[in-house]
Amino acid sequence: MNFFRHNQPGRPHFPARDPHPKQRFRPRVRPREEEQKIYFIALLPNAEVGKEIIRIKQEFADNYDARLALRVLPHITLQAPFTADPVIENALCTELADFAAAQSPFDIHLDGFGAVHLKNRRVLYIHVEKDPALQGLHTRLIGFLRKEFGFSSMLARYGYNPHISVALNDLKNRELEAAWEEYHNKPFEAAFRVNNLYIFRHTGTSWEVLQKCRLGSPK
Repeated sequence: MNFFRHNQPGRPHFPARDPHPKQRFRPRVRPREEEQKIYFIALLPNAEVGKEIIRIKQEFADNYDARLALRVLPHITLQAPFTADPVIENALCTELADFAAAQSPFDIHLDGFGAVHLKNRRVLYIHVEKDPALQGLHTRLIGFLRKEFGFSSMLARYGYNPHISVALNDLKNRELEAAWEEYHNKPFEAAFRVNNLYIFRHTGTSWEVLQKCRLGSPK
Protein backbone atom coordinates (compact mmCIF):
# COMPACT_ATOMS: atom_id res chain seq x y z
CA MET A 1 0.00 0.00 0.00
CA ASN A 2 1.14 3.54 -0.66
CA PHE A 3 -1.25 6.04 0.85
CA PHE A 4 1.35 8.72 1.44
CA ARG A 5 1.07 11.75 -0.81
CA HIS A 6 4.18 13.55 -1.96
CA ASN A 7 2.14 16.68 -2.74
CA GLN A 8 3.23 16.70 -6.39
CA PRO A 9 0.73 18.12 -8.91
CA GLY A 10 -0.87 15.54 -11.16
CA ARG A 11 -1.24 15.67 -14.92
CA PRO A 12 -4.20 17.66 -16.30
CA HIS A 13 -7.24 15.62 -17.27
CA PHE A 14 -8.85 16.33 -20.66
CA PRO A 15 -12.49 15.27 -21.14
CA ALA A 16 -13.83 13.51 -24.21
CA ARG A 17 -14.64 15.84 -27.13
CA ASP A 18 -18.10 17.37 -27.19
CA PRO A 19 -19.51 18.23 -30.65
CA HIS A 20 -20.99 21.41 -29.17
CA PRO A 21 -18.70 22.38 -26.36
CA LYS A 22 -19.51 25.40 -24.25
CA GLN A 23 -15.90 25.70 -23.15
CA ARG A 24 -12.74 24.21 -24.48
CA PHE A 25 -11.48 22.60 -21.30
CA ARG A 26 -13.20 21.57 -18.12
CA PRO A 27 -11.56 23.42 -15.21
CA ARG A 28 -9.25 21.32 -13.11
CA VAL A 29 -10.30 20.95 -9.49
CA ARG A 30 -7.41 20.91 -7.06
CA PRO A 31 -7.72 18.97 -3.80
CA ARG A 32 -8.70 21.21 -0.93
CA GLU A 33 -6.00 21.71 1.63
CA GLU A 34 -8.21 20.45 4.44
CA GLU A 35 -8.29 17.04 2.75
CA GLN A 36 -4.67 16.60 3.92
CA LYS A 37 -3.78 15.91 7.54
CA ILE A 38 -0.47 15.89 9.40
CA TYR A 39 0.54 12.93 11.58
CA PHE A 40 3.50 11.71 13.60
CA ILE A 41 4.31 8.63 15.71
CA ALA A 42 5.76 8.87 19.20
CA LEU A 43 6.22 7.45 22.69
CA LEU A 44 4.79 9.15 25.78
CA PRO A 45 6.17 9.20 29.34
CA ASN A 46 3.99 8.06 32.21
CA ALA A 47 1.70 10.57 33.94
CA GLU A 48 4.14 11.46 36.72
CA VAL A 49 7.09 12.17 34.41
CA GLY A 50 4.83 13.86 31.86
CA LYS A 51 3.48 16.23 34.51
CA GLU A 52 7.01 17.26 35.52
CA ILE A 53 7.98 17.90 31.88
CA ILE A 54 4.86 20.02 31.34
CA ARG A 55 5.91 22.06 34.40
CA ILE A 56 9.30 22.68 32.75
CA LYS A 57 7.61 23.66 29.49
CA GLN A 58 5.49 26.12 31.45
CA GLU A 59 8.67 27.62 32.93
CA PHE A 60 9.90 28.35 29.41
CA ALA A 61 6.53 29.87 28.50
CA ASP A 62 6.54 32.09 31.60
CA ASN A 63 10.21 33.07 31.64
CA TYR A 64 11.13 33.10 27.94
CA ASP A 65 7.76 33.44 26.16
CA ALA A 66 8.34 30.09 24.40
CA ARG A 67 4.90 28.48 24.18
CA LEU A 68 4.92 26.24 21.10
CA ALA A 69 6.07 23.17 23.02
CA LEU A 70 2.97 23.39 25.23
CA ARG A 71 0.74 22.62 22.24
CA VAL A 72 1.68 18.94 22.28
CA LEU A 73 2.08 16.39 25.06
CA PRO A 74 5.64 15.57 26.14
CA HIS A 75 6.83 12.86 23.76
CA ILE A 76 9.73 11.07 22.10
CA THR A 77 9.29 11.18 18.33
CA LEU A 78 9.69 7.90 16.45
CA GLN A 79 8.50 9.12 13.03
CA ALA A 80 8.65 12.83 12.25
CA PRO A 81 5.49 14.60 11.03
CA PHE A 82 4.20 13.61 7.58
CA THR A 83 1.28 14.80 5.46
CA ALA A 84 -1.26 12.28 4.16
CA ASP A 85 -4.83 11.88 2.99
CA PRO A 86 -7.08 10.90 5.93
CA VAL A 87 -7.94 7.72 3.99
CA ILE A 88 -4.69 6.41 5.45
CA GLU A 89 -6.03 6.50 9.00
CA ASN A 90 -7.88 3.17 9.23
CA ALA A 91 -5.04 1.21 7.64
CA LEU A 92 -2.35 3.05 9.57
CA CYS A 93 -4.07 2.53 12.93
CA THR A 94 -4.84 -1.14 12.27
CA GLU A 95 -1.44 -2.11 10.89
CA LEU A 96 0.50 -0.07 13.43
CA ALA A 97 -1.44 -1.80 16.21
CA ASP A 98 -0.37 -5.15 14.72
CA PHE A 99 3.22 -3.93 14.46
CA ALA A 100 3.19 -2.75 18.10
CA ALA A 101 1.76 -6.07 19.31
CA ALA A 102 4.88 -7.81 17.98
CA GLN A 103 7.20 -5.52 20.03
CA SER A 104 8.13 -5.74 23.70
CA PRO A 105 7.77 -3.10 26.46
CA PHE A 106 11.02 -1.55 27.72
CA ASP A 107 12.37 1.16 30.03
CA ILE A 108 13.50 4.67 29.08
CA HIS A 109 15.89 6.85 31.10
CA LEU A 110 16.09 10.65 30.91
CA ASP A 111 19.22 12.49 32.00
CA GLY A 112 19.88 16.24 31.74
CA PHE A 113 19.27 18.87 29.08
CA GLY A 114 20.59 19.55 25.61
CA ALA A 115 20.17 22.24 22.97
CA VAL A 116 20.26 22.75 19.20
CA HIS A 117 21.12 26.27 18.04
CA LEU A 118 21.09 26.54 14.23
CA LYS A 119 20.01 29.32 11.88
CA ASN A 120 16.55 27.87 11.29
CA ARG A 121 16.21 25.56 14.27
CA ARG A 122 16.33 26.36 17.97
CA VAL A 123 15.38 23.60 20.41
CA LEU A 124 16.05 22.98 24.07
CA TYR A 125 15.33 19.40 25.09
CA ILE A 126 15.61 16.70 27.73
CA HIS A 127 18.19 14.09 26.81
CA VAL A 128 16.99 10.51 26.31
CA GLU A 129 19.65 7.91 26.99
CA LYS A 130 20.22 5.74 23.96
CA ASP A 131 19.21 2.16 24.56
CA PRO A 132 19.27 -0.91 22.29
CA ALA A 133 15.54 -1.51 22.87
CA LEU A 134 14.60 2.03 21.81
CA GLN A 135 16.99 2.02 18.86
CA GLY A 136 15.67 -1.37 17.77
CA LEU A 137 12.04 -0.25 17.94
CA HIS A 138 12.84 2.81 15.84
CA THR A 139 14.73 0.77 13.23
CA ARG A 140 11.90 -1.75 12.90
CA LEU A 141 9.28 1.01 12.68
CA ILE A 142 11.14 2.80 9.89
CA GLY A 143 11.40 -0.46 7.93
CA PHE A 144 7.70 -1.09 8.50
CA LEU A 145 6.66 2.37 7.24
CA ARG A 146 8.86 2.10 4.15
CA LYS A 147 7.62 -1.37 3.26
CA GLU A 148 3.92 -1.16 4.13
CA PHE A 149 3.16 2.51 3.40
CA GLY A 150 5.77 3.47 0.84
CA PHE A 151 7.53 6.11 2.96
CA SER A 152 10.63 7.41 1.19
CA SER A 153 14.11 7.22 2.68
CA MET A 154 14.04 11.02 3.04
CA LEU A 155 10.86 10.88 5.11
CA ALA A 156 11.42 7.72 7.19
CA ARG A 157 15.05 7.96 8.27
CA TYR A 158 17.14 5.45 10.19
CA GLY A 159 19.37 8.08 11.84
CA TYR A 160 17.94 8.73 15.30
CA ASN A 161 18.64 11.07 18.22
CA PRO A 162 15.80 10.60 20.73
CA HIS A 163 14.86 13.56 22.94
CA ILE A 164 11.90 15.37 24.54
CA SER A 165 11.59 19.00 23.44
CA VAL A 166 10.74 21.58 26.11
CA ALA A 167 11.20 24.73 23.98
CA LEU A 168 11.00 25.12 20.19
CA ASN A 169 11.67 27.68 17.45
CA ASP A 170 9.67 30.42 19.15
CA LEU A 171 12.58 30.64 21.59
CA LYS A 172 14.55 33.62 20.24
CA ASN A 173 18.35 33.50 19.97
CA ARG A 174 18.97 35.69 23.00
CA GLU A 175 16.43 33.77 25.08
CA LEU A 176 17.95 30.44 24.03
CA GLU A 177 21.38 31.58 25.17
CA ALA A 178 19.96 32.71 28.51
CA ALA A 179 17.93 29.52 28.93
CA TRP A 180 20.89 27.32 28.09
CA GLU A 181 23.01 29.17 30.63
CA GLU A 182 20.34 28.36 33.22
CA TYR A 183 19.61 24.75 32.24
CA HIS A 184 22.77 23.18 30.81
CA ASN A 185 24.02 22.11 34.25
CA LYS A 186 20.62 21.73 35.88
CA PRO A 187 20.02 18.12 36.97
CA PHE A 188 17.08 16.20 35.63
CA GLU A 189 16.67 12.44 35.90
CA ALA A 190 13.64 10.25 35.35
CA ALA A 191 12.72 6.79 34.13
CA PHE A 192 9.52 5.21 32.89
CA ARG A 193 8.21 2.03 31.30
CA VAL A 194 7.12 2.20 27.66
CA ASN A 195 3.99 0.12 27.09
CA ASN A 196 2.45 1.89 24.08
CA LEU A 197 3.25 3.89 21.01
CA TYR A 198 0.95 6.65 19.75
CA ILE A 199 -0.21 8.14 16.46
CA PHE A 200 -0.81 11.89 16.67
CA ARG A 201 -2.95 13.97 14.28
CA HIS A 202 -2.91 17.73 13.89
CA THR A 203 -6.29 19.44 14.30
CA GLY A 204 -5.24 22.69 12.65
CA THR A 205 -4.38 24.32 15.97
CA SER A 206 -2.90 21.54 18.14
CA TRP A 207 -2.01 17.84 18.25
CA GLU A 208 -4.36 15.09 19.41
CA VAL A 209 -3.86 11.36 19.97
CA LEU A 210 -5.44 9.45 17.09
CA GLN A 211 -4.53 5.93 18.27
CA LYS A 212 -2.78 4.20 21.17
CA CYS A 213 -1.03 0.96 20.16
CA ARG A 214 -0.05 -1.46 22.92
CA LEU A 215 3.40 -3.01 22.85
CA GLY A 216 3.26 -6.76 23.18
CA SER A 217 0.28 -9.07 22.88
CA PRO A 218 -2.50 -8.43 25.43
CA LYS A 219 -2.38 -10.85 28.34
